[in-house]
Amino acid sequence: MGSTDLQKQVGQLFAVGFHGHTPSPEIKTLIHEYHVGGIIIFSRNFQDAAQLQALTLALQNEARLAGHTRPLLIGIDQENGLVTRISPPIATQVPGPMALGATGDPGMAYQAGKATGETLELFGINMNYAPVCDINSEPLNPVIGVRSPGDDPEFVGKFASAAARGLREQNVVPSVKHFPGHGDTATDSHYGLPVIPKSRDELERCELIPFRRAVAEGIETVMTAHISLPEIDDRLPATLSPNALGILRKDMAYDGMIITDCLEMDGIRATVGTEQGSVLAIKAGSDSIMLCHTFEVQVASIKKVCEAVQSGTIESSRLEDACRHVAHVKDKFLNWDTALRQNRLTGLDALNNKTAPFSKEAYEKSVTLVRDISKTLPLKGTGHIVLLFPGSKIPVGGAVDGEGMGRQGSYKVSPYLNALQCHNPSVTEIKYKDTGLSNEEWNVVKAADAVIFVSINGTEAPYQDALGRKLPRHVRSLVAIAACSPYDFLEVPDIQTYITTYEPTIEAFTVAAGIIFGQMTPRGSLPIAHGPSRSSVPVAIFNAEKDLDEVVSAWSQIFPTYRLPTDSLGALIVRENAHHFVVRLGSDLAGFCLAYLNAFGPPSTVHIAVLGVAPKHQGQGIGTALLMEARSYFRMNLAAHSLAFGPYKVSSLTVASDSAHLGIDQWIYTRIFATSSPPEKYVKRAQDRGFRFAPLQSEDYEACLVGQKKNFSDKAGWVEAYVWLHPSKFPSCVMTAFDSEDRQVGWTLMLPPCPEMNQSWAFPQICGPKTGLIGCVGVDADHRASGIGLALVCHAVENMKQRGIEGVFVDWVALDGWYEQVGFKTWRSYRPGEI
Repeated sequence: MGSTDLQKQVGQLFAVGFHGHTPSPEIKTLIHEYHVGGIIIFSRNFQDAAQLQALTLALQNEARLAGHTRPLLIGIDQENGLVTRISPPIATQVPGPMALGATGDPGMAYQAGKATGETLELFGINMNYAPVCDINSEPLNPVIGVRSPGDDPEFVGKFASAAARGLREQNVVPSVKHFPGHGDTATDSHYGLPVIPKSRDELERCELIPFRRAVAEGIETVMTAHISLPEIDDRLPATLSPNALGILRKDMAYDGMIITDCLEMDGIRATVGTEQGSVLAIKAGSDSIMLCHTFEVQVASIKKVCEAVQSGTIESSRLEDACRHVAHVKDKFLNWDTALRQNRLTGLDALNNKTAPFSKEAYEKSVTLVRDISKTLPLKGTGHIVLLFPGSKIPVGGAVDGEGMGRQGSYKVSPYLNALQCHNPSVTEIKYKDTGLSNEEWNVVKAADAVIFVSINGTEAPYQDALGRKLPRHVRSLVAIAACSPYDFLEVPDIQTYITTYEPTIEAFTVAAGIIFGQMTPRGSLPIAHGPSRSSVPVAIFNAEKDLDEVVSAWSQIFPTYRLPTDSLGALIVRENAHHFVVRLGSDLAGFCLAYLNAFGPPSTVHIAVLGVAPKHQGQGIGTALLMEARSYFRMNLAAHSLAFGPYKVSSLTVASDSAHLGIDQWIYTRIFATSSPPEKYVKRAQDRGFRFAPLQSEDYEACLVGQKKNFSDKAGWVEAYVWLHPSKFPSCVMTAFDSEDRQVGWTLMLPPCPEMNQSWAFPQICGPKTGLIGCVGVDADHRASGIGLALVCHAVENMKQRGIEGVFVDWVALDGWYEQVGFKTWRSYRPGEI
């Protein structure tokens, strides 16, 4: 590959920002000479709707003119709420993550994602660097805060999942961030490198949970975090660490696109340096390098990566994987017809009008009256009321200013004042500053009938915090509004009337004004420190003597459609390869998790077969606690970093739906049941092609095993199942296909409902007492697409019917619609997953 071709290939792995309202000479160079794959849009790049749309179209035209195979990924940080790049009057303001969390309704997050996707698509923006999967577990976090839906992992996962789904449905690429979790730090990575000294087990119990859900649901892109995890990698930040990204790539088996946060942030620039960071990020497993600001740094970084590929520092296979991941996302979401189409801006008003009612409803459901101990509310529409609003040095964070340049926030007080004056025209305002109130201002405040005190990230602004704590001793009546972080005065009981809006948008503040004057009913709930903590759920290891009878007793109540004979259920639960967990609340068995090591194959393969929670205890985090403890146990004791949900060859029981947070929508296994005769045409077609079929005999056993090992050794438990079913011990349990030269070319299990089988298989017993099982249907790689597979199943069914078996149950279906061709019907369906 020539240097120019390599440069263009590597360029696809970069997403770059630029300055200006039209394509600058620098961005044109990056598009034409370096073939950069993505562009990042900031507020600095547009002034109005028409100009923004013209900009994205011009960028795509440049890419087309430059000979790009695929359109550009044009992305933006439209998290909404605090981080909103396209804001009013261009687009309707949509609530941000924590405001949506305060509604308690993930459906609101879905609608927000959908509305955002519609807006971005109209402007030619096809990628959103959202939703946020960070858990704001550190109240003093200066970079995440209200950008997260809350401080509970499962709660955050539900809302992020819903938002991603809304974006995806509008053909906008979602990107969950910031892996492996940026919520437990008090340092902003725009200005430094945060350190999170958590162990892998601690990360698994908190930070990684929303990301595991996202991966299970097939999230298209994941953005990394510039954080130090010394327990995972004591040298490199997570963005550059093979160990940290290995959690995503290896343990979660994520084969999607990984993008970095901007490598010009101080978390990278001031440590290893942006250019070297680009090399290390790709080498570690990232596929797209984000560089938001400096042309010279962007060019130097691309060249540095090219040099690393040529020298072998970055292996060619890693480069190929990165290019494949980027191309896959582009092929799924982008095409030139759409990229070069200019949407009619006449539809913008209609879109904004469509979004406005949803946003209004969401804000009304989110603004939270935390407390009104003094019964101050509602305030009267008459009398002298003073609004105290911060007027200087308002902390906003690097992500909010969009540049990471450390600019202080500023807000025009007049819209907020107007929102209050709609209810009481006599409200006056004082902008308080870091110098404090003057004597004259104090006199006005003390004389007022009521004071409405507004803080914006007061925990980061000592002057706000000091004034807020002082006011209760000097005013007649006080209402405090935390117009961004709900933590400002959450633990200050002297402030007896406390409202939080989760973002300093006028839309949220207008609802707060309505609550203050009694025109609206407060409907939001704090999405922080809510619900029982996982640590309060007492998970214990299953003890057969103490727990078995109660698990069996609870079974029919939890799984009424999966009733099993008591003796069979007990035999399925108490097995040599079983590792189970229970939760007791008082004397009640509240829930249980049944897990098994793979009886065949690598012992580190762990299957969750059953997760059950008693109906009266559901919704209390018990299922989550069981899964987390199970994962921790297997990880610590067996080095198993993932659990499989799906067909389990030895103990295929069933599962409950208590853990939707893991992203597995249906937990009932797919099983197919049939009693009718299979179509003769498949049997005849195979015979016409020279194939014959017969139950496996002892003299053919060794050749059978050779065939299994040749074709199916990559499937855990497959070969071992055939090893177990030796014809001398289990006659007529394997149907075999032979070619015209009498070589074995196909096989399927056909197991009868004998006691030995019933101890291993749960579902046939539910289907009926005379139900057999078909499984591990396989054809030699050299003979596939020859019509052997369906004929095998037909012969197996007929053989089983001749043995008095009345029903046939297929344990595992990999091809949708395949078994239906020979008369089977869907009995149950499931969606397999892995965490």
